[in-house]
Amino acid sequence: MWKYLFTILLWGLLPGQGILGQNVAGEQTCLDCHKDLMANQVIHPPADEACDDCHEPTGNKHPDENLKGFTLADKVPGLCYMCHDEFQGKYTHPPVEDGECLTCHSPHSSPNPFLLLANPVAVLCFECHDQEIAENNIVHQPVSAGNCQDCHNPHKSNYRSFLNTGLPGLCFKCHERISKEMTDSHLHPPFEDDCRNCHQVHSSKEKHLLDQTVPALCFDCHDDVKESVDSLPVVHGAVKIKKACLNCHSPHASSQEYFLVKENKALCLSCHNKTIKTETKTIRNIRQILNKSKVVHGAIELAGCSGCHTPHASVIPFLLQEAFPTGVYTPAQPDSFALCFTCHDTGLLETKVTKSATNFRNGDQNLHYVHIHGNKGRSCKDCHAMHGSQYEHLIAGSVTFGSWKMPIKYQVTQNGGSCLTGCHARREYKRN
Repeated sequence: MWKYLFTILLWGLLPGQGILGQNVAGEQTCLDCHKDLMANQVIHPPADEACDDCHEPTGNKHPDENLKGFTLADKVPGLCYMCHDEFQGKYTHPPVEDGECLTCHSPHSSPNPFLLLANPVAVLCFECHDQEIAENNIVHQPVSAGNCQDCHNPHKSNYRSFLNTGLPGLCFKCHERISKEMTDSHLHPPFEDDCRNCHQVHSSKEKHLLDQTVPALCFDCHDDVKESVDSLPVVHGAVKIKKACLNCHSPHASSQEYFLVKENKALCLSCHNKTIKTETKTIRNIRQILNKSKVVHGAIELAGCSGCHTPHASVIPFLLQEAFPTGVYTPAQPDSFALCFTCHDTGLLETKVTKSATNFRNGDQNLHYVHIHGNKGRSCKDCHAMHGSQYEHLIAGSVTFGSWKMPIKYQVTQNGGSCLTGCHARREYKRN
């Protein structure tokens, strides 16, 4: 119906009286009858200058109840394109394609910018588009402000959905801080590809306009992690609390591998800087241990915490990557110490006499073999601190046996060392 609005009966227009405000010999002008059409703040320039720029007489007497005295100089949108350039773009908004300029614009005057029939723009958009897209808990700011044109071109565009520009560039016009992450060395593929892979563009039930809650959103792609978290008995607490995956990973980009928010060790110690108690175990304050230690386990120095621990889930206590004894004793088999033997030589366990498999030897007698071999072999942690120690070779300060902590009293020498524990009297060893 809007495209017929231009077909307005203009009373009293005589030859030479198309210019508004001109009144020859006291005769009527268009505004004498149609002043309401020009009563708004924003006036269409042709309507302000000369009605006959758009309307032309039919030769019939005007005004007349049964006859039209004027007709449009051309049909819409052809009439509009007499002044306005035709829009360019690959994709055309249906009202534009159908020539329905008057669906959105007033031809004479309007209280709104661009002669729009309503303000904000969203009022017009929701005449055709489903308003439910903006009715969730979290609404995108341009949508809540009714400024659909901030993201969409209302006429034509070279981008799908009539976007003003491509993604993610369009998002970065407002989200400048996020745009800087594009310079990081590791870019999350969904972020690099299209923000809509994870975010709703109009509204969402979730914070940050996410499609789903985290970790469900992450598991849409990382189904291997979901499978391990769902099926394995030991799950990292960070996956299950607060921000879940986002406790450790950046959703966009990072200077660290695996999109970690910090360097491996620093990230782990940002939580493991206190004693953590669960229903089944107590995890010591690892940061404090490392800070107080004179000797730090080489695996931590070289590979960070992930050298020994898996970050998501494991079948082994403490999220260890390979088998390691949980008690004081264990059968002396390489599989029992699989974690340690990812770095250390199995000759520690299997070779009774050696000059190379270990430095813990008396001459060529392998003292690791002496301590560990047999069905009642000792665990490495009976004598060694796993993370850090005050003593060389990560020797622990004491051995825990039940509720009793036996001091080891280890002393290092240039060619060996000695210890005095509750297990035996003082014993010395010399490599040469």
